[in-house]
Parts: sequence; C-alpha cells; structure tokens
Amino acid sequence: MPKLSRYFIKSGMVYLFFGVLVYAISEFPGLQWDIHLMPVYWHMLALGWITQIIMGVSLWMYPKGKNPAPKNGSTITWIAYLSLNFGLILRIVSEPFLYLYKEITIFPFVCSIFFQLLGILCFVLEIWPRLEPQGKK
Repeated sequence: MPKLSRYFIKSGMVYLFFGVLVYAISEFPGLQWDIHLMPVYWHMLALGWITQIIMGVSLWMYPKGKNPAPKNGSTITWIAYLSLNFGLILRIVSEPFLYLYKEITIFPFVCSIFFQLLGILCFVLEIWPRLEPQGKK
C-alpha cells in the first residue's frame, strides 16, 4: 500500500474518532452550548472519514497506467491530502463560532472552503487519467 494511501486512511480513522467524540460532547445531557457542533460533526464524518477513506483506497487500487506515480505519491496527490486536511481543520476551528464572531471567523471559514475544493480538485486531476478503459492504447 502506498504511503499516501496509508495517510489518507489513517487520517480518516482519526476524523471518525473525533467526529463521534464531538457528537457525544454536543449531545451530553445537561450541557448548554452557545456554539453549533453538528456541522463540524457532519464535516468530520463526510469529508474527514468517508471521503479520505475513499481517496486512500482509490489511490491504492486504481491502476497507475503508463506513467506510474512515485512510490511516496505525486506532488498533486500530496497537495490534495494537505489542502483537504488543512481546509477541514480550518473549518473545525471556525465553523462553530461563525454565528457568534462572524467578523473574526469568516476569513478562516472561507479559506477552509477554498482548501477543501483545492484538495478535491487535485485528487480528481490525479485519478482522472487512471480511469481509461482496459485494453485502450
């Protein structure tokens, strides 16, 4: 299994754990929160866990084609991994406070959207050439 696939999968597992932990904290009886944790929970599960597991497995399993990527991953794949995770972290720290401190948290929130989109775009650019039909020359 390539190194970067392991990173995607391990990061996904971390997001799963912390996503469930955030949900448990937000639903703990007797605690009243002024911040909104449910969007953070859903982003940790959808983009953090599910998407990264899919990305890691697909980078591992899809054939590399005529131009195999380096063993440690191509530059564009590393950009995908780093920007997706950086965007998720920015979202996790900014989104709960978006409604309370909008003027402070709007910039990191918008940056998180940009980095997440960049990560997905880089992943698509990496995987797209691998999706040729077999036998095509």
